[in-house]
Amino acid sequence: MKSSLRIVLVISLLLVSCAKHPVTQDTVEVADTYSGHIRLTPCIQGAQEPVVLDVSDDGNTVACPLGGGRTVVIKASKKLDIVPENDHVRRSGDGSPVMITAEIP
Repeated sequence: MKSSLRIVLVISLLLVSCAKHPVTQDTVEVADTYSGHIRLTPCIQGAQEPVVLDVSDDGNTVACPLGGGRTVVIKASKKLDIVPENDHVRRSGDGSPVMITAEIP
């Protein structure tokens, strides 16, 4: 009985470790004519949602992506999903997100 319990425990731990983290979405509001590079600081409690950029094209977001990140841009005339090649989550040595960068067309 003990060995079958160990097998079940090991299989359960393997399944949990292989689980994917959900993709976290950031929503950024910009002027209709805006295009360029933005930088977001993640995991900021109380940050404005949707994110509004400052004069340096930086912003804070409550999103704290454990897995992948996705940036959605709201312009006055349309909503854009940033393609993964232009949307990056930079992480510290322990895997915590420290910056989200995106290129808005």
